[in-house]
Amino acid sequence: MLRRIAVWLLLAFWGDALAGAKVFVFYPSLARPLAIQEALSKKCPGLEITVFGRLTDLQALVVREHPQAILAQNAVLKQFPEYLPRMQGTRNGSATEDFVLLSIDKPFDVAKVSAAAIGVVGMLDRKEMDGFVEGLVSGAPHLNRVTKVEDLLPLLIFQSVAAVLVSEANVREFQKKSQAHLVEAKLEKGKVGLVAAGMLAAPANGGAVGSAVSPGDEQEILSALKALDAGTLALLGVDAWK
Repeated sequence: MLRRIAVWLLLAFWGDALAGAKVFVFYPSLARPLAIQEALSKKCPGLEITVFGRLTDLQALVVREHPQAILAQNAVLKQFPEYLPRMQGTRNGSATEDFVLLSIDKPFDVAKVSAAAIGVVGMLDRKEMDGFVEGLVSGAPHLNRVTKVEDLLPLLIFQSVAAVLVSEANVREFQKKSQAHLVEAKLEKGKVGLVAAGMLAAPANGGAVGSAVSPGDEQEILSALKALDAGTLALLGVDAWK
């Protein structure tokens, strides 16, 4: 009996030792979360990767499981102050991408944005999302929030909003998928930070947050991300790390 218990404890210890570091990913795009998760898991077999399609799901599981790392756009990472950016994604040498207002047939009049309804993906909590959008469009429009990027196009087609706020990369995908004449309006302050890797830090106040990521786990995560091929990186909206 004692020998059986000892074997069980040893196997349990080995299981914990072999378990990969947990990495949560939140990057709203036209790619399905499961497709991103499968691609990342295949390329990073040593990591336990979960990709989320909704912010609320991410928030709930971060509180419960305290993953070692979160991959998300900088604006999203700021909602999790216990996760400190350790590596920044870039595309074409830049750490930011341009967001634009997309509309049908004619460019949206940015000067009238405060009197308009704008479609957005709810990538932040309500108050933070309001501030995020206002900073980009220099106004305070009424926001029609959706969960998925693909849900923005129907808002335009059925004239539920005057325009939708999207990245220029998504504009090209929308133009491929829709027969509508989609046009974009540039924004003077439309720069948005790309995906970054945030690592769990020990809480300064001693709160009930998981232990800081170990140097070994952090190195494993960063090395795995740096080894991703171009196709997999593209699913995160980046082409390199710095």
